[in-house]
Amino acid sequence: MNYVPESLPDLKAISISNLVAGDIIVNLGTLLEIIENEDSFSLVIDRMEQRQVWNFNKTEELIIKSD
Repeated sequence: MNYVPESLPDLKAISISNLVAGDIIVNLGTLLEIIENEDSFSLVIDRMEQRQVWNFNKTEELIIKSD
C-alpha cells in the first residue's frame, strides 16, 4: 500500500510579546485577543468552538503555524 503523507504546516517558536490576533497557536487554536497584565499575558483563544482565556508569563515562547 502506498501512502503519501500530507504536508506538515511550517511551525515556528516566537516570543509571546510578538503574537498578533489571528496567529494559530499549535495545540490551542486561533488567537482572538491579547490582554497584557503586569506580569503576564492573557490570551483569548478560539478553541473547541469556545472563547477560552489562557494565561502565560511574559517570558514564554509559543509555537505557531507560520504561513
